[in-house]
Amino acid sequence: QYNFICLKFKKPILCILERSSSSISVVVGHSVTFSCVYDIKHYGPLPVCWGRGQIPIRGCDQRLLSTDAHQVIEDTRASSRYQLLGELDRGDVSLTILNISEADAETYGCRVEIPGWFNDHKHHFELRVGEKDHTCMICVGGTGENTSRTI
Repeated sequence: QYNFICLKFKKPILCILERSSSSISVVVGHSVTFSCVYDIKHYGPLPVCWGRGQIPIRGCDQRLLSTDAHQVIEDTRASSRYQLLGELDRGDVSLTILNISEADAETYGCRVEIPGWFNDHKHHFELRVGEKDHTCMICVGGTGENTSRTI
């Protein structure tokens, strides 16, 4: 599912394809992993950044961490709670946040920096945090319908 963003003056001049968001509910004290994977066989190793809030036109606002295409750049890591536990050499740059607190409730975004104009892959996730244990749901929107999956 995808969202289209078009900039208009008199005619549409620019359309950006953006993946739709997922909403995830997590209990305080648990960990969460936001999936972000790209086709490393097609693109080769690419730099990636993770940030809080919506991903802007360039870079990541409120940066949590970045990679140099091969490993995490340690001085960009905002906290040791932010980890990339996937196989970076296979294009898995999924973010794990350890020991969730209520202050972590926020939108998070992954940007895979693909060379060329407006080629970057962007993925957004809305994290909701609760104190009681409950079923974790992923809700995917973008077409006017919401679907839920229990994980």
